[in-house]
Amino acid sequence: MDRKAVEQHRLALFGRMVAGVAHEVDNHLSVVLGFAELIQASGGGEKHALDGAGKILSAGEKIASIIKKFSYYVRPHEPVVEPFSLPSVLSELAVFSRYDLGRGNVTLAMPGEDAECRMRGDGRDFALALLAVLLNGTEAMAGKGGTLAVDVFPREGAWHVTIADEGTGISPAIMPRIFEVGFTTKPSSFHSGMGLPVARHIVSGMGGELSVENRSSVGCLATIRVPAA
Repeated sequence: MDRKAVEQHRLALFGRMVAGVAHEVDNHLSVVLGFAELIQASGGGEKHALDGAGKILSAGEKIASIIKKFSYYVRPHEPVVEPFSLPSVLSELAVFSRYDLGRGNVTLAMPGEDAECRMRGDGRDFALALLAVLLNGTEAMAGKGGTLAVDVFPREGAWHVTIADEGTGISPAIMPRIFEVGFTTKPSSFHSGMGLPVARHIVSGMGGELSVENRSSVGCLATIRVPAA
């Protein structure tokens, strides 16, 4: 798989996130407008003005942060190898994907705050791989909702990142094809059959591997194994 295919999928996948990012920005923008109107209506009382200005500043900073981080992840680039923090990547992806998760009545269960994990590779590319797997799990629960559980733990010199969904699982007939470029069972134009192939390509480039299996109870378990930094 060449770099052009990875970048094309990046633009397509993060393009899906635009509605969610707009929703997040709009939430904070309503705070800005609301407190600006309150200051205006209150006649500029010192305490009300200071409190309102603080709320406006905080919301403005959150808007700027969302836009800056989204622009960082969506921008095409040549991959670099450097240390990055997985919890930071996860928390930022959670903001971008919250709208999509909410529409599907999916709850994202994240690792504990003490689960510090540093990897070595291109953080933006790894975020793309992780987002593809997260959305794949979300779509598996479409119509019924559930919990999408993310966990991370060290084992045998590698970090294991697991994403467990509560969907219907994968039919044995199509399991051998899930990493095939262009293969998809979904008719929507959003689905190009590139998510899992691109994710596996990125993870392989970091010296790791991506596997997907049906869980014994319900749904699927995707496991990303990457050498510890």
